[in-house]
Amino acid sequence: MAKQDHFNEKQYNHLHQMMGLTDQSLIQMNQLMSGRKESYDVNRTFNIENEINNYRNQLKAQNIVDVNNHEYTYAEGTIYIDLINECEKLGDYVVNVVEARLGIR
Repeated sequence: MAKQDHFNEKQYNHLHQMMGLTDQSLIQMNQLMSGRKESYDVNRTFNIENEINNYRNQLKAQNIVDVNNHEYTYAEGTIYIDLINECEKLGDYVVNVVEARLGIR
């Protein structure tokens, strides 16, 4: 992105929401790592991961529409989706840590 390029308000809001979901997953993981695994609700982790995946899919589809409607450039859309995808990957890593800690899978 050039110096003057920025995300639009809608993109910033979506990024904020995605990072909030990612933060929730990290909080869940940290609770497991610092507490007793017998009392941990693994379904909460899986539910957050599903929310992250669904939101990522929704944002990717909307990004194509927005770029085609010239709401922002292709380059801005690519960087935006890269950030969304990185959040989704972090959510996957959290699930891996949780599953390893609980001895599942």
